[in-house]
Amino acid sequence: MLLKSPASALPTGITSSARASLLRLEYKFLAHISQLADLRRALKPWVRLDSFSERRPDRQYTVRSIYYDTRRFHCYQEKFDGFRLKKKLRIRGYDTPAPDSSVFLEIKYKLGDFIGKHRAPLSWNRIGRLFADYSTATDPPFARGTREADAAARFLYNYHRRRMHPVVLIAYEREAFYSRFDNTLRLTFDKNVRSRLHPSLDSLYQDRDAIHVIPEQFVFEIKFYGCLPRWVSSVLTRFDLERLAVSKFGMGIDRPRVEKKFLRGIGHTVEFPLGYPVATAKES
Repeated sequence: MLLKSPASALPTGITSSARASLLRLEYKFLAHISQLADLRRALKPWVRLDSFSERRPDRQYTVRSIYYDTRRFHCYQEKFDGFRLKKKLRIRGYDTPAPDSSVFLEIKYKLGDFIGKHRAPLSWNRIGRLFADYSTATDPPFARGTREADAAARFLYNYHRRRMHPVVLIAYEREAFYSRFDNTLRLTFDKNVRSRLHPSLDSLYQDRDAIHVIPEQFVFEIKFYGCLPRWVSSVLTRFDLERLAVSKFGMGIDRPRVEKKFLRGIGHTVEFPLGYPVATAKES
């Protein structure tokens, strides 16, 4: 499967910094949980666990994200309104909190199949100070001119200018792999995806009452540069996996069957569309 050079495939009209970051491709697939063991075995000769998965006894770790949006859910609506360049703001943490835990301010960009990310780490026990009040802008603790300072500034600019607020918590268990032959090729299994609407910032690590978004299914993601190796295409064909526009953020909002009347009080006026494809068990 051959693709254009990522740089040449990007359109004009976006900033140089965004253009530089949007060079990675991302393909997503929904698979039935019954396929997981066989898919893992099929990939084993070609991949190795990433360092985070390798250190865990069960070879997986928990990813936790609180996504931000406007009161009219503009980021959510971008998926359905045909915007080519989309971005999502989120705070991301991992596993369970510890005294020295870090979380990340992230803006994820997507342009077609190309993705990019601005990311800044912050101490979990200090992050609440950044979001105390829209009227007070707090400078994050980064040296001027660093990549982290730029990422944090972008996040806070959007947060304050657009008056964004936390709309959904997404959590899942991730198995992560890299190709044995190309450490820029990353493959992940995201399982037990669950969500909770309108979380508070301090509930990043609390998901007991979350709703399972895709029961009996998991998300298989592939991130790569340039072209997809033939062995990956062969595995996808063998398991009859079809590339889909899968958004955990979107599914996390859709799954609870949110209705217009539920959101009327916070200014939302658009009915949420439903109907993500469902992966079923394959017959042998």
